[in-house]
Formats: sequence, C-alpha cells, structure tokens
Amino acid sequence: MMVFRRLQRTIAVIGCGVWLSGFAGAQSAGQTSGSSPAPDSGASNQTAEKGYLARTLQFSGSIRERWEATDGPFSVTPASSYLLSQIRLGLQFTPTPWLQFFAQAQDARALFYKTTPSNGLSNPFDLHQAWMAVGKREGPGAYVQFGRQDMVLGSGRLLAATDTYWTNTARNFDVAHGSYTTDFFKTEFVAGSVILVNPDGFDEHKPGDHVYANYNTFSHLLPGASVEPYFMAHTTLGVTSKEKVLGEMDTLAAGGRVIGKLRGGVDYSLEALHEFGNYSSDRLNAMGLVAGGGWAIVKTGWAPRVSADYAYASGDDGRKDGSRETFDNMYGFNQPMNSLTGLFAWKNIKDLRTGVEFYPLRKLKVKLDGRDFWLASTADGLYNSAGTRTVDDTKATSGHVGESLEMLSTVSATKSTTVGFGVGTLFSGPYLQQAHKGATFIYPIIYLYQKI
Repeated sequence: MMVFRRLQRTIAVIGCGVWLSGFAGAQSAGQTSGSSPAPDSGASNQTAEKGYLARTLQFSGSIRERWEATDGPFSVTPASSYLLSQIRLGLQFTPTPWLQFFAQAQDARALFYKTTPSNGLSNPFDLHQAWMAVGKREGPGAYVQFGRQDMVLGSGRLLAATDTYWTNTARNFDVAHGSYTTDFFKTEFVAGSVILVNPDGFDEHKPGDHVYANYNTFSHLLPGASVEPYFMAHTTLGVTSKEKVLGEMDTLAAGGRVIGKLRGGVDYSLEALHEFGNYSSDRLNAMGLVAGGGWAIVKTGWAPRVSADYAYASGDDGRKDGSRETFDNMYGFNQPMNSLTGLFAWKNIKDLRTGVEFYPLRKLKVKLDGRDFWLASTADGLYNSAGTRTVDDTKATSGHVGESLEMLSTVSATKSTTVGFGVGTLFSGPYLQQAHKGATFIYPIIYLYQKI
C-alpha cells in the first residue's frame, strides 16, 4: 500500500505538471495577438498549444535487466544466480532555454535473491531525481542546478553518482551544483548531501553528512591537456577515533588532475591529492594517487587501445598516535574504474591494471583487463566498494590481496539498445588466504540496457 500511495503521488505530480504546461501553453497562444481572437480561431489555438507542449515537454526512460552470479568468498547471497532489474521514467519541462525542471522515478529490485538484498540492490518505486536548473549548461555564462540529481565531478573518483549500467539503486545527491564558464576556464561549486536508500519509505539525504566542492578546469594552460585543480570537503557525525572518542569527521581534500593527448594516439592522466582535517580526536593525514596512459592504434583493423594505470590510496599504520592515515574515498566511482568485479574501494589499496580494448566487429567492443591488488598497510583492513572494511587481519604477513582477470563485451545493437556480457575472476593472494578467504571468486554477468 505504501508503494501504491507513492505511485499515486508521483502520477499526480506529473499530471499537475502537464496540466500547468498546457495551461501556460494556452495562455501563450492566446496572448500572441493584440486583438481578440476570431470566432473560428479554436483550431489554431489547439495547434499552438500542441506545438508548445511538443517544444517544452520531453519524456524519457530506461530499462536495464542484469543477470549475475557470484561464487567465492565474497558472495553475499545463497542464490546461485539472480536478476537485478531497474526501470526509470522521467519528465523534463523546459519553458525557456534558460529554465528547466526535471523529475525521474526509479524502481530497482533484486529478484530470485533468496535473502534480503542490500540497499545497493533493492529500492522499490521512489523518486530518483527532482531538480530545477537556471542558465545554459554549455557555453559561457552561469548555470546552477538545485535538488535531487545525478552528478559527476572530474574523474568521479571522489564525487559521483554511480553508473546506471552497474549499481542497481544508483547513488545520487541532494545538492546545489553551479558552474561559471568562460573561454579560459570553468569553475564548479557543489554543496549538499548524499541520498540514503530506504526500501521501505521515501529516500532522504544522510543526516549530518555533507559534501562540498570547488572544481576548476583550465583547458589552455598546457597544449592538448586539461589542468583541473580542486578542493573538496566531506563532513559526517558519529565516528570513533583510535582512542574510542566519539566525534565528527571533517575531511578536507586538496588536489588536482591533468589529462591530455599526445601525437600518435597516446593519452595520459595523473591525479593526486592530500587529505587533512580530523577524525574525531585523530588528525587526518592521507594521500591518493592515480596515474595512467593509453595508446590507440587506429591504423589497425580492430582499432585496439592498450592502456595501464596505477591507483594508490593510503591506509592507517595502526598506532594510537593521534593520527589517522586511512584515505577517505568519499562518494566516488568504484565500478568499472575499480574493476568489473567491483570488490574493493579506492581505500588502503595499491591497484595496478593493464588491459586492452578492441572492436572485432563495428558494434562489438571487447575489454580485457588484468589487475594486481595489494594493501597499502596491513595494519589497516581491506575495504569493499562501499568503503566498509570487510577483511581485517592485522597479523597478516603479506599485503598481497590477489590478482584478477576480467572480460567485458558490449554490443550496441541500436542507438537505444545495449547488450553486455562478461566475467570477472579474483585469485586470492596470501592476505586473503591467511584471512580464510582463499577461494577463487568468480562473477559472470549478462545485461540488457534499453532507452525508452
């Protein structure tokens, strides 16, 4: 009944928006002439109204069905396989080029799961986005978007809505996101909170948890490159220091990214940042680094691109010295940037990846990756993709987590239909073996994504 009542409310809201749009359109049509309408002008008014609605209203939607199975020490369900279903319906109203309104409902479910799914998998019918935007998104000038929305800053490693293809409920934010763009640079500002999924009620932002950011992009400082300095902050309540003191966390991150292209199809990227602040009574002192590059061999038949990258995030040394070195990955991407299996966060980790992607057919893309995972500090633990410590073995004699081999193929059947299939395998290293999680983890998936 609760879901049905929310469905009724959403339908009512959308209905009111359509009625108001129609009313505005009729008013606009009636006011285009200074004289009184002629007796036979009803048909022309209807035509004008339909034209206004066609220009200002836009419906959108998507359906994504993904079958997956897990086998190994990180499986969280007794089901041998299950289906993740996600449906979205949206309505955008653009009365003028500089003013937009958007609402989107989402229904996310885990079928055949055989146990209660996590909030990352299941969130029956709820409001996923509802925002208002003022200004033009592209080009010089100011733009600001208020409300519940998807958002990605820079590489997305610290602040990003999760990807539609991967996460089922898909993280989003209640924020104000503004930007100012000139021919020389673009600066963005963010202030707000992440949304907590509530499968039994209306989703709301996380109390006492806030994110703030200033992200800048300079596209002409270096030839063929973008230079992107930034400052971000993450605050939350109810954390405990090493001395068991309850308090609040204030993570301040100062960093930057450089991405660019060189001749011959070579591209590169480098991102580094330092985190400071406090974790209750402990001082924060953490580091993060990502460096990588690729080479697109465009003169060959399958258009292959070989690439490699290295990601590092510091971990704590375990000493009760008033200092905490565990990196805070805030609310960033974990898939597919952190592997197809998506097991580990950018937190107390060393992740070396090498891979290749190519097109054996015009609409078929194949991506192969190999990864090697190590802990930055064995005194800290291994964190899952949600940033929660799931393995904690301070007596481990090795920080080698393991290696993974991954394959993902995607077929662009049409402009609105994508089919994907792949498999990820994690071979446990000494750290997981000593923590009694030494079995091989296997994760096959098949998905269908359809835009409506």
